[in-house]
Amino acid sequence: MMNEPNAMQEIHAIREQIYEETKNMTSEEYSAYFSRKTDAALKQSGYKLMPIEGETGVRRLVRI
Repeated sequence: MMNEPNAMQEIHAIREQIYEETKNMTSEEYSAYFSRKTDAALKQSGYKLMPIEGETGVRRLVRI
């Protein structure tokens, strides 16, 4: 393998970890996994997703 930059090695390691965590999940579990991860990352950054009234399945980004 070529001498990869550290950032690229880190990306590959993260992708491998996600694959290992999700490889046996159903579609529903897979979707819930990424929803939880997204919500946690947004919360850490001071944001959350809020439903838009009258719009099914549509949310907006709000600073908390």
